[in-house]
Amino acid sequence: MLPTLSLEDYRLNADADELRALTQPLADQNDRLGQRQEGQEPAKRRKVLIVQGDWEAGMSLLALDLKDAGHEVGKVFFCAPDLIYKVKGITTHMFRKPLAEFDAWLRELVRTEGYDTFFLYNHYRPYNQVAWNMAEELDMGCYVFELGLIRPNCVTVFSRKTIPLTTLAKEWEKILAGGPQPKPVETPPELCQVSTPAKLVSFCTNFFLSRITSPLFPNFVDQREMKLGSHFKHGVIHLWRFIERSRDCEYDPLFAGEMSGNFYAVPLQVHSDTQITKCSDFKSIEQFIKLVVNSFEKYAPADTTLVFKVHPMDRGYKDYMDLIAGLDHRLGGGRILYVDRVHLPTLLSHSRGVVNINSSVGISGLVHHVPVLTLGTAVYDLEDLSFRGGLDAFWTQAHKPKGGRVKDFINLLLQTSQGRGTLSQRCFNVPGRCRIQWPEPFQNEFFKSPGGNVEIGSPDGSGR
Repeated sequence: MLPTLSLEDYRLNADADELRALTQPLADQNDRLGQRQEGQEPAKRRKVLIVQGDWEAGMSLLALDLKDAGHEVGKVFFCAPDLIYKVKGITTHMFRKPLAEFDAWLRELVRTEGYDTFFLYNHYRPYNQVAWNMAEELDMGCYVFELGLIRPNCVTVFSRKTIPLTTLAKEWEKILAGGPQPKPVETPPELCQVSTPAKLVSFCTNFFLSRITSPLFPNFVDQREMKLGSHFKHGVIHLWRFIERSRDCEYDPLFAGEMSGNFYAVPLQVHSDTQITKCSDFKSIEQFIKLVVNSFEKYAPADTTLVFKVHPMDRGYKDYMDLIAGLDHRLGGGRILYVDRVHLPTLLSHSRGVVNINSSVGISGLVHHVPVLTLGTAVYDLEDLSFRGGLDAFWTQAHKPKGGRVKDFINLLLQTSQGRGTLSQRCFNVPGRCRIQWPEPFQNEFFKSPGGNVEIGSPDGSGR
């Protein structure tokens, strides 16, 4: 699980009585879920088109919440898993043409059906990128959903006009200039813990369905390789390596003991992730590894170790063992480790510092109050948080995040772009089918009445 962060890390010591006061009203609301208060309407009624959604089809629940709040919702039907939207009563629009024709088709759909807002899951997906660019050209509403920056119990949501990278940087400047600090955001009562196996089962079911029915949708393009056999092969490799590397946990007491404070942690990212391909200058993870090792060899203290950590989702697809072993041999042996199944919080908290491209593990490192360096574009690459002096200087000059700035940053994230909950599982005791407590900008835009009464997805709501 990456990164293994609990939202408990971000509770700001709320009084127990306050938490009980929050919990009881929410429990009383359960009987009324699905019923919008009479007379409540959203501040602005939208006609929303979901383009490419998440593989777990969690956005189908969001679509129902939007309908309950008075909005009209449609979905582009690309492949078999999108049938779930039709089953749930959401209007669907079949697209079976080549990707090159999607722009013209989408423009005509917007013109004839009157859609004014796009919802996208990851705006770098092929069809979503077309919709994102069109929204900018036509000045349409456009909201993007992604895995949360705070894991595992959050979902990221932002609009075309509130991209986290720029929005957070502007707000952070105000905070550093002495402006008001972001207020703590309460964590709603939990219904369950996020289950990675449950998420994988849902993902694999829909993914498998899309592959066995691919002859019916021959022109559909996804960001992943389409061949089912290839994914099966990598799945077997993943399982084999998962079992083979079970003894990696023996490193945990070493990291917490004799190696504590004498090693640098380098969490690797998925090789095909858009955070690498779109938001960094690296052409490959191999290039990143070589750059880090070369700098470590020249500038790091001779008694320190470099620890590369495998990304679980890349376990079956990529293995850098031979590359790293060769680089370690060049350094004389024993200075570089390549680990997989270790306890991430232990690795981070006992490290001398964390070097990464732009992984959300960097936020985990900040929470554990260790120096963090990002070599790509990251929302947390901010003054008083990350080290901004470059890779070569990091080994000897890195500093920890300043004072209470990490809490300020987490609160700012929660206020602006992080919904409490996930699209794949209903984890929190809040109104709505999604069971997500949306951040204030999104909540106000879609789920509040003209008088300001909350409809769904917020702990103080009294209806849907």
